Amino acid sequence: MHYLKGIIFLIFLLVLSRIIPHPPNFTPILAGLIFLPFIKKDISFSVIVPLSAMLISDFFIGMHSLMLWTYIPILVISFISYYFYETRIKRVGALAISSPVIFFVISNFGVWLNSASYSNDLDGLIACYINAIPFYANSAVACILFSLAFYAAIALAKKNNTAVS
Repeated sequence: MHYLKGIIFLIFLLVLSRIIPHPPNFTPILAGLIFLPFIKKDISFSVIVPLSAMLISDFFIGMHSLMLWTYIPILVISFISYYFYETRIKRVGALAISSPVIFFVISNFGVWLNSASYSNDLDGLIACYINAIPFYANSAVACILFSLAFYAAIALAKKNNTAVS
């Protein structure tokens, strides 16, 4: 039962992080994806928790036609974080840097592919990515900062557990 309460609480926190006022894309979602395997090394957990949080928060924020292009990078990052999980700062740093890049490339490809605002050629794709740079910057800074905070929390928890033992 405590496990289920923990999952519900975690989903609630991720949902809340998306629906409270914040700069665009400045949320702990990507950092959360990196750290889910630290909480429970279970691929189902690493996929279901973020997708549930995204879906629930999208009910509040609003459903949109590009949800598939938002959820695909979430899945990709979930799998990468699960398979490359390791409690070393270099590994966490690499995931914190690569996750926003993955999200940026996939989600904005979907924007370009489905938008009448951009021409259906390389120039349109480049324009789409250039226009999305401010969103990427927020996402990257948030992922790195939240990943550092989560890593510090885990390190502190481990230190306190060994001090008690």
